[in-house]
Amino acid sequence: MTLNFRVILKLILLQMIKVTIGSEKDFLMILDLESKNLLTIFAESRSGHVDVLIEPQHAAQCKEFFKSKGLSYEVMADDVGVEVAKEKRRLLRKSSVATGEFSYDTYHRYDVISDRLAALAAKHQTVAEIVDLGTSYEGRTIKAIRMTANISSDESDDKPMVWLDGGSHAREWVSPATMMYIIDSILGEQETDKSDKMGELLAKFQIVVAPCINPDGYEFSHEEDRFWRKNRQPSGCKNNKLNWYGGCFSKLCYGVDNNRNWSVDWGRTGVSTDPCSEIFPGRAPFDQPNTKAVKDYLEPLKDKLKLFVTYHSYSEYFLTPLGYTEDLPADHEHHTKVGEAVVRAIAARHGVHYVPMRAAEMYPCSGDSADWAYEGLGVGDSYTIELRPDWDSWKVGFELPEDQIRPTAEENVDGLLALIENIKYSRENNNGTED
Repeated sequence: MTLNFRVILKLILLQMIKVTIGSEKDFLMILDLESKNLLTIFAESRSGHVDVLIEPQHAAQCKEFFKSKGLSYEVMADDVGVEVAKEKRRLLRKSSVATGEFSYDTYHRYDVISDRLAALAAKHQTVAEIVDLGTSYEGRTIKAIRMTANISSDESDDKPMVWLDGGSHAREWVSPATMMYIIDSILGEQETDKSDKMGELLAKFQIVVAPCINPDGYEFSHEEDRFWRKNRQPSGCKNNKLNWYGGCFSKLCYGVDNNRNWSVDWGRTGVSTDPCSEIFPGRAPFDQPNTKAVKDYLEPLKDKLKLFVTYHSYSEYFLTPLGYTEDLPADHEHHTKVGEAVVRAIAARHGVHYVPMRAAEMYPCSGDSADWAYEGLGVGDSYTIELRPDWDSWKVGFELPEDQIRPTAEENVDGLLALIENIKYSRENNNGTED
């Protein structure tokens, strides 16, 4: 890992402030400040907060604005770069793993993830194979692993499918790590006491896991900008302003928010038209190689797809449909039961209490992947899981300490098992009806 002191110095000059919001209108006011280059939206919360990064020269103006609009705020960090430097030094001290190996006491790079997937598929040839979903803008292969019993048989292709993905947002490092632990557990490399249960799942389902669907952004967050969120495809000029010569008036922006680029209700709410914004949804649905790769893989398989889960961080939520509207979906009662079962299972492992709630309960946003699976593909069980930490326990939440990687992953293995047991397909086939 390269210590980019230029980036760390820039972050040291930034304050991180948590702003309490009570409505979509409040969020839009924050979004307007971002469009005026007064702050950067760092993280959105479904519990009534937005975290923002503010440069020193804009701090007084932004704080005065918050007060004038009745928005309370709290300075979470005056020295964001100091925390980044500490994390990077810790990671540098960790010893590297051999090719094909993996560990859960540090955050690994994308090539380590890819090598581990290949090694697992080679070791478990009767139940695992690599799926190349597509190629990122910078040329990296977006990899998944498909796992099921008797994987080479024609019958395995006809089994009901479970889809899990992580790493949509680059800086959420615990998401790919959790995906890798889930894969290791399904294949018996971890959680060996659950081997019989995992064997039953592989006999019944085909489980496809894509640990990191945004490899370019993930690598950029390791090398250049720890808090990078989007992918790395050039997205347009700041505020879409061109100069007389056809170039950008101020600067060229990079990246699209992968979780705003899906087709359901695309581009309407909870997004920004500024290509430099953290929540820029692209120019059209699926105009990014990351989202298009997943779409192209899953669309032909939609009749087999029984569960779709995308893992993010942070805030410890189990989010149910829908994300773009406060209207209750037809399956709301079922989703509520599922959410309660999952968070109980998660809490039973290490005592961490995730909160089940509808994704739009605080304010709606358009174009996310879980809504696409639910409405676009007709997957009745489609969810988003926000991993550790919660909003109050760590002032820079994306930098989850390495000693929390394993417990985060462990509790989500238990949560996944409870989730699969409670989806409509399992209830109907085990009990004959949805109770």
